[in-house]
This record gives sequence, C-alpha cells and structure tokens, in this order.
Amino acid sequence: TIFPLSFPEFIDFRGERPKMAEDYRYERLLQEYLVTGGYPEEVLSPNPAYLPNLLEDILARDLMRLFPVKKPTVLKDLVRLVAASVGGRTSFNRLSSLLGISLDTAKEYVGYLEAAYLTASMGKWTTSHSERVYSQKKLYLWDMGIKTICTGSGDEGARAENLVYLELRRRGIETGYFAESEREVDFVVGQVAAPLPIEVKMLEALDPKDKRLAGLALFARRFPAVRRALVVTRSVQATVPFHGLELQAVPLWRFLLDAGRFLNPI
Repeated sequence: TIFPLSFPEFIDFRGERPKMAEDYRYERLLQEYLVTGGYPEEVLSPNPAYLPNLLEDILARDLMRLFPVKKPTVLKDLVRLVAASVGGRTSFNRLSSLLGISLDTAKEYVGYLEAAYLTASMGKWTTSHSERVYSQKKLYLWDMGIKTICTGSGDEGARAENLVYLELRRRGIETGYFAESEREVDFVVGQVAAPLPIEVKMLEALDPKDKRLAGLALFARRFPAVRRALVVTRSVQATVPFHGLELQAVPLWRFLLDAGRFLNPI
C-alpha cells in the first residue's frame, strides 16, 4: 500500500527541513499539510483543478468500471458526508437515511470508497467480538486535500485526528476508539494488559482538570493497567500526573515527525 505523503515527506518535498528548534516553521508547514494533503503532484505543482478532477475520475470512471454502481451521484454525496464528519461515530443506518438508499447499498458504497482508498473506517476498541462487529464505525479520509475540496479549509481538530489515524495505519498499528456514554477516547492501541489511549485535542495549554480530557479519565478508571496516556495538541509539550497515570502531551507536528518515539513504551 502506497500512502499519501507523510508529514516528513511533505516537508522534504517543500525543501530543506527546518531545525528542530524552529517550532514556528514546523507549525506553518503543518498548517499547509493539513489543508493541502499528501498527493505528490498537488504538493509539487499546486493546481486548483487537480484534486477535483482526480476525485471525479475515481468516482465516475474507476469505481463505475469495477463495481455495479446504480446511483453514481450518491457516491459523491457519500464522500462529502464522510469529509464533513471525519472522526465522528456513524452507522450504516444513518448513512442510508441521509442518502435515501437501502442499508445494504450504504454498506456496499462505503466498501467501494474504501477499495478506492478514498475513505477508511475504524471500529471500537473492546474485548467483546460482537460489540466490535456491531458498534458504530468512525470514518476517515486517506488525504486531507480531498476534505478541503469537499468542505473547505476548516475543521482543524478533525483534520488533526485524521492525520493521527493515518500515521497509525502507516505504521501497521491496529487501533480502535473507546466510548462509554458520551465520553470517548479517539484511539486506543495495544492489548488490555497494557493499552495506550491517545486523545487528539488542539490545545495550547494543558490542564488535567480540563473537561475535554474526560474520556481519558474514564478510560484510566476502567482499565487500571494503563500507565500512560498520550494527548496530541496544537503546541503543548509536557508530562503531568493524571488520574494515577502519566499524561504526555506532544504537539501534532512533533508527533508526526517521530511517532514511533511517542507510541513505544517509555
């Protein structure tokens, strides 16, 4: 599988890498990457027509040739729905209702988009096989440039979560989300004996009492074996005590440059 450009590759395509102390340059490059995405041609020779034409070719030619698509316009609407709700929990029932298609067709069309490497889905992290199969999925895009042409340049938090998901996929790391009631942790990697919960919040300051970290707090109570949690932020780099474990915060650009360092056990 050939992935879109990673953040380090994106930087190399842009020219010489900044020094690690030049945070502001990495932050500026990250903002470009969040919007432009990682299709090499678009990065090297930006063209406002390239990605829309590419998406149209995939939907109108590639998928129509490979699969029995009866409602081609629905595919484009489905891509837009995924782009607008990146990282959100959804169900095939909801998609079928919104698109006016049957449940089976919704499942098939999501499968077509995944086969074309436009979208990807992630299930729930749980010890229950049936819950993992029947729980709601979280949907992501393979490239942020596609999100930009579908929904504009906003949704920084959703884009950040999507990039963390892609980095985990790029490294072959199995992951899922944790959810209980209204509280959630974006990603959990590892087994129950030693899980690592990962939350993506574009924070500029770290407060262990922040309600936006309630999902991590609940996870720590439910799984006492957890020793460390990771929160990917906009600019915070710190390590603080948190509900009996160690909470490590790292800026998104640093995480994307050297994810292995933060994912491996300390």
